[in-house]
Amino acid sequence: MRLTPVVPAHVATTRHLCAAYPLVTEAGLGHEGVLVGRDLLGGAFVHDPFALYRRGVVTNPNMVVFGQIGRGKSSFVKSYLWRQAVFGRRAWVVDPKGEYGPLAEAWGVAPVTLRPGGSVRLNPLEAGPDPAGDEDPVGGPARRRSALTASLAVACLGRELRPRERAAVDVALGAAAVRAALRGAVDPILPEVVEALLDPDPAGAAALRTTVTGLAEDGRDPALELRRLVAGDLRGMFDGPTTPGLELDGPLVVLDLSAVYHSPALGVLMACAAAWLQAAVGTGTGTGAGAGGHLLLVVDEAWAILSKLNIQLNYCS
Repeated sequence: MRLTPVVPAHVATTRHLCAAYPLVTEAGLGHEGVLVGRDLLGGAFVHDPFALYRRGVVTNPNMVVFGQIGRGKSSFVKSYLWRQAVFGRRAWVVDPKGEYGPLAEAWGVAPVTLRPGGSVRLNPLEAGPDPAGDEDPVGGPARRRSALTASLAVACLGRELRPRERAAVDVALGAAAVRAALRGAVDPILPEVVEALLDPDPAGAAALRTTVTGLAEDGRDPALELRRLVAGDLRGMFDGPTTPGLELDGPLVVLDLSAVYHSPALGVLMACAAAWLQAAVGTGTGTGAGAGGHLLLVVDEAWAILSKLNIQLNYCS
């Protein structure tokens, strides 16, 4: 009687699997772009989102950098941006810890420093890009402002908006836009939205088939939370028109939020900064992006925004 030996199945981790299949490897991403480091499978690792997009390798070139503390995430991003400058690329950075000051100095620019009660203000309700046209109720600036304001209210309240609250916010934004037009401005500001929530317009109340008192009650909780950005402890950063004369034409723009890094509202403040930045980038304000320039948009410590899962923003680069 012959016995057939039974060979046990081989078990290996992904670290050692390459020894079992040594010839299985990818071709790499090509040689165009920035040198990142050495590929463990051989050769250099080079990466350029614009080249990959042009070649059709990717359709939406976003990047996430994550890892353990102290493993060089920030160093990698800074060196990556510095090397991209060789190819004429610009960068805008939301910097909540104040780490990009030396990089800005090397680039010959000064960070845009935001702090409560400071001299610099950014308006997160600026219209931004409107490829669909002003008359489009789905893709226009009004929809963007509505989504942003509702998201900020949700993040401040720590819960979803009720239907009545969301409707009150939409009506308040319309009234705020009218108030902005009366002062000769294109974009409303958060104080006008808060004022419209606390003191609703009769026409808005009539449109919702309610009374002015009822509409004021519906929007009171969102108004009181958004008021923190206007008259509370977070005032002086996003409660007015964007400060004129900001230097936005350089190769690097850094929004320094380090003064509020330890604030529980950091995610909300970063969302405001990113919303303004998105509008500025989309319209090409001082970036060259509107004329087809290549721009890298970095949100450092993005966990602060991602932890507020209700904040929904689209970042363009």
